Amino acid sequence: MTISRSFLLAALAALGLAGLPACKTAAPAAGAPAAGAGAAPEAAAADPLAGTDLDDLTPEQRAIVHDWASRAFCYCGCPHTVTSCLRTHQPCKHAARMVRFAARLVAAGASPSALPGLVDDYYASFDRRVALATDGFGPPLGDPAAPVTLVEFSDFTCPFCRGLRPALERFVEEHAGRVKLVFKPFPIEAHPGALEAAQAGEWARDQDIFWPVHDALFEAEAPLDVDGIAAAARAAGGDAGDLRDALASRKYLDKVRVSQAEARAAGLRGTPTLFLNGRYLALPDFSPAMLLHALEDEEEWQKHQGWEKD
Repeated sequence: MTISRSFLLAALAALGLAGLPACKTAAPAAGAPAAGAGAAPEAAAADPLAGTDLDDLTPEQRAIVHDWASRAFCYCGCPHTVTSCLRTHQPCKHAARMVRFAARLVAAGASPSALPGLVDDYYASFDRRVALATDGFGPPLGDPAAPVTLVEFSDFTCPFCRGLRPALERFVEEHAGRVKLVFKPFPIEAHPGALEAAQAGEWARDQDIFWPVHDALFEAEAPLDVDGIAAAARAAGGDAGDLRDALASRKYLDKVRVSQAEARAAGLRGTPTLFLNGRYLALPDFSPAMLLHALEDEEEWQKHQGWEKD
């Protein structure tokens, strides 16, 4: 079966985050293991990639990055390969950022043959945005006036969503005024309680207690049932009886279904999936360093309506 590059990126992101596949809506596919490519890098003094943070890679992985950099062209728009740009185009800040991104992909398991397409997918995503509805899915976490919107499609019962939650909240807090987080439900219905928990989240929005209930649901013991969901709502200051009535009537089911449909149309294959200003976040992992890398790129793109010319 042919695996798309975007699917491989999702798998690599999950591997970088937790060492296991993310909560999937379809059967997961494993990324190809790293393999050697070419001769060992040149001595550091003559190495054009020196100072681009390859220290955590094995010699074989460094060779993969070196080979890629000698063939790939820099996205700053100059007529140079990444290697040539580092050697001769000193004002360019993009080449070094591309190398760091490629290194993270290789560390996550990208093979020599997959690496060029994975890097291309990240940069192509800046021109491939989707319109995601945020009205009715507030309030955001963070400053509502922040110019960059991070949309997370998530499932309260997904262990990977639970694992990512504190990192996302900390990221928004540490970059206050720059980025805000919008949570949208995508329950994996094979998970017990997922659909009910998603409806409870939408009930909480109408009660103006979304984020307290969001936290309580993520912290509740799995598997979730109606009693556990009601207890989480009560702990967050909500009326458990009113929530039970809303679940029984399925008052919020259509809203959850619309969110699921929107996510599928945008290419979601599992949870958690992130979009930055409508751009699918094709990252090797969701570490603070990678999230900041994506935010800085997005800020540059928005400020200059494209990449800044060096």
